[in-house]
Amino acid sequence: MGRKPSYFKIGVFVIVATAMLLVAVVVFGSGLFAPGRLRFETYFNESITGLAVGSPVEFRGVRIGQVQSITFAGSAYDIPREDGRLSAFEPIVRVVFFVPRETMPDFAVERTDAVLEQMIARGLRVRINSNILTGQAYLEANYLDPRRFPVLQVPWTPQYTYIPSAPSELMTLKDSLDKIFTRLQEIDFEGLVDSFRQTLAAFEKAASDADLARVSEEATGLLAEARQKVAALDTAGISDAVHRLLASLDQTVADANVPELSGEAKRLIAEVRGTNDHLHRLLAAPEGMAGGTNLPEVVARLNRVMLSIDRLIATERPEIEVIIGNFREISDNLRDLSESLRARPSELLFSQPPRQSEAYK
Repeated sequence: MGRKPSYFKIGVFVIVATAMLLVAVVVFGSGLFAPGRLRFETYFNESITGLAVGSPVEFRGVRIGQVQSITFAGSAYDIPREDGRLSAFEPIVRVVFFVPRETMPDFAVERTDAVLEQMIARGLRVRINSNILTGQAYLEANYLDPRRFPVLQVPWTPQYTYIPSAPSELMTLKDSLDKIFTRLQEIDFEGLVDSFRQTLAAFEKAASDADLARVSEEATGLLAEARQKVAALDTAGISDAVHRLLASLDQTVADANVPELSGEAKRLIAEVRGTNDHLHRLLAAPEGMAGGTNLPEVVARLNRVMLSIDRLIATERPEIEVIIGNFREISDNLRDLSESLRARPSELLFSQPPRQSEAYK
C-alpha cells in the first residue's frame, strides 16, 4: 500500500515555484540582466491613446527600440504639492523605452549623456505618431525646432536618461485649429454688421444732403465757363506773336555774323598757342642739360649765388674798402694829371717849361 501524498509539501512547492516565476518575470522584465540596452524616458502632457508596452520606437523611420513601461509621473516620483493643491505634473504620462546598444553603436557608455545633450540642443524630440493603415501608435524621435518645442523642466531627477517630448502632429493641428476657432469666436460679427449698416446709412445721408442735382448743375456750368474762356483766347494772335518771336531770333542769329566770330575765335586760339610756344622756349632747359626746365630750381640757385656774394662782401669788406679808396686816389691823380696835361701839354716831354732866352729878356 503506497504512501499518502503530502499536500503540505505540494502546496509549499507550488507557492515557491510561483514566487520564483514572478521574481524571474519581474527581474528579466525590468532588464537587470540586459546590460546591452540603453534606457530612456520621456513625458507627455497629452493623451497617448494607442501607445502600449512593446510599441516600436523609430528614429527618422528606422526602428531602434520599443516601449518598456507606461505610467503616470506622480506614481513613479514623489512630486511635491503646490500650496496643498495637486501639482500640474501629476497627470503627466511617463514613458520608458529601451534601445539595444547594437542599433546605436556610436553611443558609448561614457559618452551617452554628452552626445544626447548635443542632440537635444539641436532639437531632438520624441513624439507620438500612428500608422495610418493599422492605427497602431508608436514613438518617433526626430529633430524639430527647439524654439517652438522647448524642453520641459521637471522638478525631479529622472531615473533614466531624459529625452524631451513634443506634441503629436495631430495634437499640434488640433491646437492650431482650436486657436483659430477661439479667435473667430472672439470676433464680434454682430458688431461688425451693425458698424457696416451705420456706415451705409451715413453714406446715404451724405449723398442725400449733397444735393447731387445741384452739384451736377454746377459742374456743367463750370465746364461751360471753361469752354468760353478757351474760346475767348486769341489763338491766332498768339500764333502770330510766336512767329514774330521766331523771326526775331533768326534775325539776331544772322546779325551775330557767326562765321566772323568763329574766325576771330580761331585767331585768338592761334595767338594763345603762339604765346604758349614762347613760354616753352623761354622756360626750356639750356643746351647740354639732361633734365627739363625747373624754374623753381633756377630761382633757388640764383638765391644761393646771391647769398654767397653777400657772405663774401661781408667777410672781405675792410680790404674791399681799402681797394676802393686806392682806386679813388688813383682816379684823383689821373684827373689832376689829365688837367695838367690839358693846360701844359709840354710837361709830357719836359718836366719843366723851357727857360726864357736872355735876348727875349
